[in-house]
Amino acid sequence: MSRAAPTLAVALLTLGVPAAAWAQDEPRRFPSTVFEEGADSAAVTVGDVTATVTMERRPEADPDLDVPVLTVQAGGKTVLETVGVGSGFSFPATEASIADIDAGNARPEVYFSSYSGGAHCCTQVFVATQVGNAWKAVDAGFFDGDGNLLRDLDGDGHAELVAPDNRFLYAFDAYAASAAPLQVMTVRRGELADVSREIQYFAAHRQWLTDMEGWAGSDRWSSPGFLAGWVVARQRVGEGLAAWNELDAHWDRAADEGEETCRIDQPLDLCPPEEKAVLQFPERLKLFLEQNGYPLG
Repeated sequence: MSRAAPTLAVALLTLGVPAAAWAQDEPRRFPSTVFEEGADSAAVTVGDVTATVTMERRPEADPDLDVPVLTVQAGGKTVLETVGVGSGFSFPATEASIADIDAGNARPEVYFSSYSGGAHCCTQVFVATQVGNAWKAVDAGFFDGDGNLLRDLDGDGHAELVAPDNRFLYAFDAYAASAAPLQVMTVRRGELADVSREIQYFAAHRQWLTDMEGWAGSDRWSSPGFLAGWVVARQRVGEGLAAWNELDAHWDRAADEGEETCRIDQPLDLCPPEEKAVLQFPERLKLFLEQNGYPLG
């Protein structure tokens, strides 16, 4: 399938990051749809599960663009339809893959991604999965890059959804100066589950941290965008408090004028005046980590 979507691998390379740090553009490892030149539909089959993606005009989804529509058949019956996002490209910026993600059901899942266009954003991802006798489209969210998230990190035959945590990419600096911890997700009983902290993914987090530290220069202690992701990457391997202590020891507080911040989880323009405060980077980072499920304690 032709592609024009920017990937995070490309963005990391602009920082001197090795491509191995996040190779979204590596070859697909799972059976996936391939659109022939000029075709508006493509299908892939594994066992008795077939995933078909068709480009259609669906006014309720987008009155101006053709959008990708996923149809899933299982056992010869149509069991699910879901609609992705249109990109405005002259080719289908979408695909479906069949992979066994949930170990607790009888059939493999269908991974469906569609790219909306735009710098650094966004690929919408759904996972179609069988729950009992019915099928459900699980909304996995929007991700940076081209949507190639499927990996079998622990080699158990079941795929995971693996991506940097996008919440870090603009939180403390521009996109190009931001680092993010690795996030590992799966689908269990029809629900999206964050399994990043499970022990079988420790080696993947260790490699991610090694790659991250490999491209960080000596100016890391003055880069809030890098340090935010680095602290959590070390937290993933049991070194969060040590990382925090190093940050606290190296951060130049005398040069940090602070930034107005909302102390509750609200945008600054909606923040009550009594909850606004000027905080230096370490305090803003600690607040951000607590609000996003990464407490240091």
